[in-house]
Amino acid sequence: MSYIIEFEIAALGLELMLLVIYCIRNNFPCATNKYYFAMLSCGIIATSFSLISVYTLAHICDLPLWINYFTNMVYLFSYNGAALLFFFYVLHVTNDEKTIQQGKIFFYTGSVIVTFLIATTPITGWIINFKNNTYNHGSLFVILYIISVCMLLGVLVLFVKFKYKLDKMQAFSIMGLDIATIGVVILQEFFKSLLIQNFVISLFFVLVYFSLQNPDDYIDKTANCFNSSAFYETAGIYLKRKSTFCIIAFTLDDFQSINRLLGIQTGDEVINTIAAYLQGLFGKLRVYHLTGCRYAIIIDTKTTLSADEVIDVINVYFSEPYKVNDMEIPLTPCFCVLDYPIFDFTTEDINDVLEYSFHEMKQNRDITVITATDDALKEKRRELKIIDIMKRAIRNESFQVYYQPIYNIKTGTFTSAEALIRLFDDELGFISPDEFIPMAEENGMIIKIGELVFRNVCRFLKENDTKKLRLEYVEINLSAIQCMQDNLSAQLTEIMYEYGISASSLNFEITETANSLNEYALRKNMRDLINKGASFSMDDYGTGFATANYLITLPMSIVKIDKSILWPAMKNAEALIILRHTVKMLKALNKMIVVEGVETENMRDLLIEMGVDYLQGYLYSKPVPEDRFIQFLTDAAV
Repeated sequence: MSYIIEFEIAALGLELMLLVIYCIRNNFPCATNKYYFAMLSCGIIATSFSLISVYTLAHICDLPLWINYFTNMVYLFSYNGAALLFFFYVLHVTNDEKTIQQGKIFFYTGSVIVTFLIATTPITGWIINFKNNTYNHGSLFVILYIISVCMLLGVLVLFVKFKYKLDKMQAFSIMGLDIATIGVVILQEFFKSLLIQNFVISLFFVLVYFSLQNPDDYIDKTANCFNSSAFYETAGIYLKRKSTFCIIAFTLDDFQSINRLLGIQTGDEVINTIAAYLQGLFGKLRVYHLTGCRYAIIIDTKTTLSADEVIDVINVYFSEPYKVNDMEIPLTPCFCVLDYPIFDFTTEDINDVLEYSFHEMKQNRDITVITATDDALKEKRRELKIIDIMKRAIRNESFQVYYQPIYNIKTGTFTSAEALIRLFDDELGFISPDEFIPMAEENGMIIKIGELVFRNVCRFLKENDTKKLRLEYVEINLSAIQCMQDNLSAQLTEIMYEYGISASSLNFEITETANSLNEYALRKNMRDLINKGASFSMDDYGTGFATANYLITLPMSIVKIDKSILWPAMKNAEALIILRHTVKMLKALNKMIVVEGVETENMRDLLIEMGVDYLQGYLYSKPVPEDRFIQFLTDAAV
């Protein structure tokens, strides 16, 4: 028979070109990459031996019989192997461990049958034979078709089950290769001389490579090294194998100064330079750029450097200021070490541990290395749980507002109170504001929470006869994030108007942090609200560094002295001197003074003798729910 081989030649050229592209590009050594390479190799071998068999069959009488058996058996092995590997490849694309384990049984069963039938065919003649010097299909040749079709049908099943994980191009590649393979097999039966099936398959090898197998999916273009996807997949491979390994992740303190001073493009160049240096030290397969100025190195602790040695080498590199465009910028690496199996973690745990560790080091700059532990993971999980609880509380408006009475020394009554937010959960119980407020500020939820508290206070003032209760105003804390909003005063005024509340019944507490973030917005909001009748207090006086300056520049009528000044003064003579002079200075500035944390009669007597105006603390009452607060004021008014 005379065969038309031009399509086979084109297929071989296309597959060899694809092999070259594959080999010269950075290919992440994951399971799908390996199986794609194996599948492509089978395709090249199948096409090559298809062409060789055309020659050997044409000279069947002139060549030893074993040569024809060999060439055709290799072709059948590789051609059917490509179909088997395509199923195995798509199986691993699903990244579903249970499905992979089930699919392996299907794959290995088909592989064993194909191998046995082809390997024994010189003896049995079941697959091919050369009776009368003619190439013939054996009685069981159809089984190869059946197994290949079963594999392709298996791919269809996987496609239907996991199509939600694929984009349109990936879905088209899988379905196209599946349908095309079945189609060309049928076509080949009708046009036996037209060798086209390998060409069609080679076209879809290209589609698969640039859709499912695109190496750019694992490459960070800024750093020109493996990215976070490659990092998590590598960690997952180590964990599945139960291998001993270590992750050394680090971030660069003050890296943003490069972006701020020299621009993002220069910052990207620095990121690339650092990645290249790390790859030179530890090899391309171990270095990953996670995000921003964060990198990770994965090492096999049995055969390579220890974590301490890796950290020492990196610290040496950053020991001198980083030189960029004739500027010297100090960069300090902060490390998080995850040592498996000393710390037994999962891939889902890694990001949580890194986020927690780097946040801790940002809060305490004396710490530059944290070795991950179960405690760190528990803390991060608690944080994530609290964030979820806050989201639910915002959605359901289930935050509670407690009130702590403030004693007016001049009138001998409780003329004001501080509104304090409280959060409760069925599982975690009471969650301290000291814990959830910073999280809310970092996640941007503090804006909505602040609005809920303000609405709650306005509702309280509207529904109760505050004059009868002798309550002149309620103090409400404004977070630094709220004070950054240019339209804060307009928002608060609109809510006050909605509830019919006078601004004079409100006092807003702010800390010095608010002024440091956006001084212009803060001053504008304060001026607008004061003009409407509201007043302002400086909260936590004595806990910051620039408080005195803010006393002069900001229109505060009340200053709240923090308990961190009061409590030491009850035990230490020097601290008592500081407290006395603080009160004297504030009085000289014509500020009304509230002292927080008053818990004993001795504290009360001392502060009255000093001439402060208001007392707040457990001596009078803890923060209490609204109904108990009303009862407290009612009893006090009698």
